[in-house]
Amino acid sequence: MKHLVIIIFLITSLYSHEANCLNMFAVIFDKNTTDENTAKCVEYYIDDLGCDANMTIKIPELSIRPNLLEYAYDANKTKTFDTLLEKGTYANTSLATSIGMSFLFFFRENGVGINNKKASPELLEFIKTQKYKEFKEEKFKLIKKLLEHGQDPKGYILLQKVLTLVNDEEDLDNLLKNETQKELVQ
Repeated sequence: MKHLVIIIFLITSLYSHEANCLNMFAVIFDKNTTDENTAKCVEYYIDDLGCDANMTIKIPELSIRPNLLEYAYDANKTKTFDTLLEKGTYANTSLATSIGMSFLFFFRENGVGINNKKASPELLEFIKTQKYKEFKEEKFKLIKKLLEHGQDPKGYILLQKVLTLVNDEEDLDNLLKNETQKELVQ
């Protein structure tokens, strides 16, 4: 009987720990929690509770398992994102895909999209605007940071295709090439 009680205690403790750690996903998506407070909460979960910075959630409808970094990116919580990188959260390929999708969404939100794998004349004009240049610069800073934290440059296939369609792939190619060369030197 004593052994049974110990086993039950251990199982419930493990379940409780996992349930607590899963709260990190909820905290990240809580719109009422500021980015700064979210970062503090995530740091507490990882440092004090011992939660895995690389935990994922299995979503039956998806073939991928999103991690905390993707959730922070989707929630636009940059401080939380940086905290997770510092804690060693892996920057996976699906995050690179999400960044590529961000470009497509940005084009659509601005009334210019890609139809039938072709860029409209309006889209080709739009990529010359300051608004696009600022968006691109922000995303490229993020990509550079992710590459510096070990993300595989090969994950940016979607973004390369999108930027190729609008004849704006050169900067990305150079960024990815430079990171690949740094990896080869090391």
